[in-house]
Amino acid sequence: MTKILSLSELELDLLTEMFNLGVGKAAASLSSMVKQEIKLSVPQIEFLFIKELAEKLGSDTTICSVSQTLSGPFSAQSMLLFPEENSLEIVRQMLGTDLPEETIHELQQEAFSEIGNIVLNACIASFAEVFDGEFKIDLPVFEISKPLYLLNIPNNESEAALFIRIDLTLSSSEITGNMAFLMGSQSLEKLKEALKQILSNL
Repeated sequence: MTKILSLSELELDLLTEMFNLGVGKAAASLSSMVKQEIKLSVPQIEFLFIKELAEKLGSDTTICSVSQTLSGPFSAQSMLLFPEENSLEIVRQMLGTDLPEETIHELQQEAFSEIGNIVLNACIASFAEVFDGEFKIDLPVFEISKPLYLLNIPNNESEAALFIRIDLTLSSSEITGNMAFLMGSQSLEKLKEALKQILSNL
């Protein structure tokens, strides 16, 4: 972990468990949508500068993104990020593998936006429950582009990201995707204080 935010082992465990609860609920919803079991791995969390995140995603990789801005106990831009081909594979499984490839591409935005909405909202709901607070969430925005554009570099270059890696396993394929919460230093400190407060009340 970089020095962007220093969490104790217990604070990091609590944060990981929040995401774990969220992706668990999301997996159940997605499984019913694609009519096959979907397993989401235990999230792997790290804190990065946004420029580092772009490099980790692959600067030349075309990324499919669904993002939602949230405000509440802390503010962030939440993002579900998959390489484009991985996102298309999920959409194929969701809509049916017998559909023509052209139709899959035409319906990609609508279908992947729905997937992003489910995953991000499940994680945000988990946050709200643990923090005992409410988040205002904007409508999801779908984009396909390179990481440098999606993450709005250089404008956000000094900003931080809470980066979450998730392995999504369908019965027919294994896909790696990511989530990111882009946060300013003030929101990161609020997050740390909230985690500390929850642990002190246990």
